Amino acid sequence: MQKRNRARLGLIATSHGMNHVYQLLTPIIIPEIAAEYGLSNFTAGVLLSCFLASYCMLPVLSGYLSQTCGRKLLLSLGFVVSALSFLAMGFVDNIIIFALLLFVAGAGGSTYHPIGVPLLAEFYPNNRGQTLGLHQTGGAMGSFIAPILTGILVLNFSWRPTLMFLAIPGLILAAFLWFSISPEQISNEKRSQTTKTGVSKMELYGSVLLFMVAAFIYVLGQRGIDSFANLYFTRSRGIENFLEASLLFSTLKVAGLFSAPLCGKLSDVFDRKKVLIILVIVGSVSLSAITATPTILLAIPCIIFGFAASGLLAVGDTLLADITPQDQMNVVFGMNATISFTSALVVSPLLGIIADQYSFDVGFILLSALMPLSIPILLKIKTKPASQNNAQQSQNKQNLKRLVSTPSLHTKVQSIFQSLHWGL
Repeated sequence: MQKRNRARLGLIATSHGMNHVYQLLTPIIIPEIAAEYGLSNFTAGVLLSCFLASYCMLPVLSGYLSQTCGRKLLLSLGFVVSALSFLAMGFVDNIIIFALLLFVAGAGGSTYHPIGVPLLAEFYPNNRGQTLGLHQTGGAMGSFIAPILTGILVLNFSWRPTLMFLAIPGLILAAFLWFSISPEQISNEKRSQTTKTGVSKMELYGSVLLFMVAAFIYVLGQRGIDSFANLYFTRSRGIENFLEASLLFSTLKVAGLFSAPLCGKLSDVFDRKKVLIILVIVGSVSLSAITATPTILLAIPCIIFGFAASGLLAVGDTLLADITPQDQMNVVFGMNATISFTSALVVSPLLGIIADQYSFDVGFILLSALMPLSIPILLKIKTKPASQNNAQQSQNKQNLKRLVSTPSLHTKVQSIFQSLHWGL
């Protein structure tokens, strides 16, 4: 990539990482909040849903508004709203006001995904899988840092000062986005509605809808464990040290630092649907394994699950970008984010009820069983006609031959990690 392209990718990936920090901030500190207010697992799930309600439901509105208000404004304003909301939470003692501020913080966070992913999909159409994989790495970096940094801050200063401190990077990033991104980088020009898929409009929008349904299902496991991992580690696994539980939470995210660009690159070479199906199976099995693995070895299935979860997000975004007309990217990705994140809105209270009545293990096993139901739906998605598929398969074989040769493999790995450096 050229220097300017790398800088652009780095800025958007960093924004993605900060968005994930704010997304995971409340689930990480929820054990401390639940202890202070004496909340049950169900009530804690309802509190988490206050953030998720706006974060999940408003991306479709953000995608629409970005076409009229401009992407630059919404990107910057979203981080300002989230940061100021978390800052205010540090001063609030009333749980109702706290819940309202969580809703406002989620509204700020809802502006990112309908804008960030379409931007990169439009800027890098030729190596879209790897680029969106590197973008997902930025999100994974934020998800990896969030539990560690939050755990250290909570251990030393308690959870209220932690919320206030973590508001500062969001405000700085908002200013950087506003003053660093030139208007031409956030162009809203209408582009041709032609796509590279070669399928009819009916099949095209049908495939978009099928993908959204499949994505809703295969992210159920990730949404559930993201919401309750720290409560699970502390209450069900008996890990009393908050920092230790937070570090274990970070193992769920560490594999995303390399799995997203790797899976994205593989999806550029091979069929994206096949890569997605493999990742769904790996994610389902590893989530179930988390419930059966001794605590001392729990990091292993957590890392494997994190690898699959991060890869699913990267390759899924790429497949959706492939089948979406460019002039509809913002709206479609807004709809997809709304539908996908709604799974967290549904899972949080339900998983809380299951944990109160039975255990978190039962809930996680149920989610792992639901994830493979997305596979038959993924198989029905129309991408390219048979003639193009045959040509692509031929090209894939040539790419595979180059990939397994030692000089080529070294070059590709070096290129990925060089891009990874700039992407962060």
